[in-house]
Amino acid sequence: MARLLYRFGDCSVDPAARELRRAGAPTTLSPKVFDVLAYLIDHRDRAVGRDELIAAVWGRVDVSDALLGQVVLKARRAIGDTGEEQHAIRTIPRFGYRWVAEVEVEERADPPRTADADATPSPPVETEAIRAVETATGTAGVAPTPARAARSRVLLAAAILALLAIASAAYVLGRRAAPPASTDAAQALGAEAIAVLPVEVDAAAEWSWLRLGLMDLLAERLRGAGLAVVPNETMVALMRGAVADAASFARAVRAATGARRLLVSGVQRSANGWRVRLELREPGADDVVVEAQQADAAAAARAAAAQLLMRLGKPVAADADAATPALDDVRQRAEAALLSDELDRARAIIETAPPELRDAPKLRLRLAQVDFRSGRMAAAREKLDRLLADVSAERDPVLRALVLTVSSSVMIHLGDTAAAGRDCREAVALLAERNEPGVLGRAHTACGIAEAVGGRFDEAMSDFAKARVALEITGDALSLARIEANEGLMENTRGRYAEGLAIMRRSEERFRRLGGRNEMMMAIDDEIDSQLALLQPVEALATSERSWALLPQISNADLQRSLKVQHARALAANGRLGEAAALLVEIADAMTPGQDLPVLGHARAEQARIELATGRAQAASGHARAAVEALSGPDRARARAGAWLTLVRALRASARDDDAAAEAKRLLDWSASVQVPAAAVLATLAEAERQWAGQRASASAAYERALAQAERGGIPADVAEVAVSWGNALIDVGDTERASTVVGRVQRWADADFPSSVVQARLYRALGRDEAWRGALLRSQRLAGERVIPPEVAAPVLAAPGGAIPNR
Repeated sequence: MARLLYRFGDCSVDPAARELRRAGAPTTLSPKVFDVLAYLIDHRDRAVGRDELIAAVWGRVDVSDALLGQVVLKARRAIGDTGEEQHAIRTIPRFGYRWVAEVEVEERADPPRTADADATPSPPVETEAIRAVETATGTAGVAPTPARAARSRVLLAAAILALLAIASAAYVLGRRAAPPASTDAAQALGAEAIAVLPVEVDAAAEWSWLRLGLMDLLAERLRGAGLAVVPNETMVALMRGAVADAASFARAVRAATGARRLLVSGVQRSANGWRVRLELREPGADDVVVEAQQADAAAAARAAAAQLLMRLGKPVAADADAATPALDDVRQRAEAALLSDELDRARAIIETAPPELRDAPKLRLRLAQVDFRSGRMAAAREKLDRLLADVSAERDPVLRALVLTVSSSVMIHLGDTAAAGRDCREAVALLAERNEPGVLGRAHTACGIAEAVGGRFDEAMSDFAKARVALEITGDALSLARIEANEGLMENTRGRYAEGLAIMRRSEERFRRLGGRNEMMMAIDDEIDSQLALLQPVEALATSERSWALLPQISNADLQRSLKVQHARALAANGRLGEAAALLVEIADAMTPGQDLPVLGHARAEQARIELATGRAQAASGHARAAVEALSGPDRARARAGAWLTLVRALRASARDDDAAAEAKRLLDWSASVQVPAAAVLATLAEAERQWAGQRASASAAYERALAQAERGGIPADVAEVAVSWGNALIDVGDTERASTVVGRVQRWADADFPSSVVQARLYRALGRDEAWRGALLRSQRLAGERVIPPEVAAPVLAAPGGAIPNR
C-alpha cells in the first residue's frame, strides 16, 4: 500500500519505517532525534515553536531548551547540516525552528507481507490486469467514496452504508439466485474464494470501461454458480497500492482477502469480433484456461465464464440477459463508472438509455444508488419506494433484499432509524434460507448500524457478529474492516474512548493496507475525537496533521469538511485559536443551508467555544444555539450537551440570566430524555454554574452530582470540565480546602490540558505556595498558545503578614 517518502539533498526519510538514509545508506538515529526530524519535515510549511516541538516529541513540557538543542544538533549532523549553515533546519530566534530545505514527496508501496504467490513471470494478460486502475479509465487513486460522511456518531453509517449499497448491488445485480448451501458448504466456499482481477483491454480507448465492467460481469457469473468471490470494491481498493509486478500483487490480494484463487483475464477486439481469455490460477494447482469469441464483448465474457464453470463442475444458469445485450451493455457501463466513483457519468449512462431499458429494475436500483451516493436522499427514497412496490419477495427475493438494504441506508440518513431497522430486518429474513453470504452480511451490518444509531449497542454487536461470519465467507476484507471500525465508534459513543482509540488505530492501519482511503480518513477523524476526549491535545493535532496532506485526494466534500472541523478542534485545544477560528469560518461559509447539519453543528459548537474564550459572548450564544439545533440523536448527545453548556455560559456572560436559566432547564430536561451519561454530566454542570451565585448549597450539591457522574463515566474531558469549573468557583469564595480536593482530580492532566493547568496554578497562588505556583504558571504559559492566562493567576504571590501562608 502507498506510504510517503521525503527526499532532500542526498537524504531520504521514511516516517512509516522510521528510517533515514543518506547517500543510499541507512543512518542510525535515536528515537527522539528521528522524531524531531520527522516533525519538522511534516510541518515544513511553518515555523515550529520550541514548546510545540517538545510536547510533540517528548509528550510533556518539562524538557529543557538545552536538551532540545542537543537533539536538534544531532538531527542536523545526521543530515549533513550545521548550526552555522542551517540549510535544512533553521533556528528562529526566541521562537523555535523551521525546516527550510526543499523536499520532494513521493508515494511508495509497502513491501508485501506474504510470499505465497507464484514467482514465475506472468504473461502480458496478467501484467496488464493487475495494473492500478489509472490509465484509460481515469481512476488513479480512486476508492469507493460515500456520498455523505457526517461528523456524527452515526457509527460511520453515512459512509459504510453507502459503500455497502454499492457493493451489495455489484454482488447480486444481473445474477440468478443460487441454491441454498449448508454451513459446511459455506465454510468450504470461504476456503475457495476467488479474486477476479480487472480485465486487460486490447482495444481502442472508447472501450476502456470494459476493464471494470467485464470484471463485474465475470464476478457475478461466478457468484451465480454458488462460488464465493471477493467483492469488486475490495479489488478496486487494492489496486490503488498495487506494485508493478504480478507476483507481488497476487501476494497482496491473497494476504488481504484470504482468496487463494485468482482469475486473470483479457479481452481483445479483432475484425471477427471479441475474444475473451480467462486464466484461473491457484498455487500448487494447474491453471484452468478457457477462451471464447463472440460478436459482443459481454457475450464473449459470458461464454468464457460458462466454460470455466463447466470445467469447475459448477452449474451454468440459463442466461436471461443474453436476449437483452443492450441492457447488459448499459448495466456494465454503469457498473464500471460506479466502481471508478464517477457518479455523474453513471447517471448519464442510465438516464440516456432507451426507456424500455431504463425501466428495468436493475437499472432503476442503480439510479437510486447514484442518488444516494450523491446525497440526494429524497430522490433515492422515492425511487426505492416505487421499486419495492414492483419487486415482490415471490418474484425476486434477493433483489428485494438488496433494495431493502439500500433503503435502510437512506432511512438512516433521513433520521428514521425505526424504518431503517424494519427494512434491514426484512432483508435478513428474505436471505435466511439462501446462499447469499455477501448480501446477508451487508444486511446484518445495516441492522447493526441502525441499532447502534438508536443507542441499542448490545443488539448492534450481535448484528455485527452475524455480519462478520457471513462476510468472512466471501473474503470481503473491506466490509470486515468497516465492522471493526463501527465497533470502535460504539466504544466512543459509550464513553469508552481509550478502547475506541485502540480499535480506530487498528482500523486506520487496516484501511491503509486495503487501500480504503476514505475509510482510513474517517478512522483518523474518530481517533482525533478520542484523543480530545482523553485530554491528549498534542496527539490529536499530530493525528490531524497526518490527514491534512491527504485531504486534497478525498473527493467527498462532506468528509473533507468533517476532517477540517476536527483539525480546527485540535488547533484550538493547542491554543492556536486564530488558525482554528479562520478555518471554521471557511468551513461554515462553504456550506449551503441544510447541508450536512452534523458537520455544521460541530463547527458552530467550536466557534462558540472560541468566541466565549475570547470575550465575544453574544456571538458565542448565536453559534452555540445553531449548534444545539443542528446536533441531534443519541450518537451526538455529548456534543450537543457541550454546545448547550456553552450557550448557557454565553447567556450568563451577556447578563441574560433569565434566558440562561431557561436554557439550563431545557438542557436538563433533554438530557433526562436521552439518557446518555455524558449529556447528564454537562446538563448538571450547567445547572450548578447557574445556581452558584444565589443558591450555594443547591449548586454545591449539583456540582457533587456532576463530578460523581463524570468520574463514573470515565471521560477525562468531562471530569476536567466539572472539576475546573467547581475548583474556580470555590477559589472565588476562598474555600481553598475544598478547592484543593476538587482541583486534585485534574492534576494528572495538568501537563497537557490548559484549563487544568491554569486552575492548578490559581489554587497554588491562593494557597500562597510560591514555588508550586511558579512551576504551574510556567507550564500554563507553555500550553497557552493564544489563550489568555487570567490576571489573578499570573499576578505574583503576596506573602501574608509575619510570613504566614494566607488561607482565604
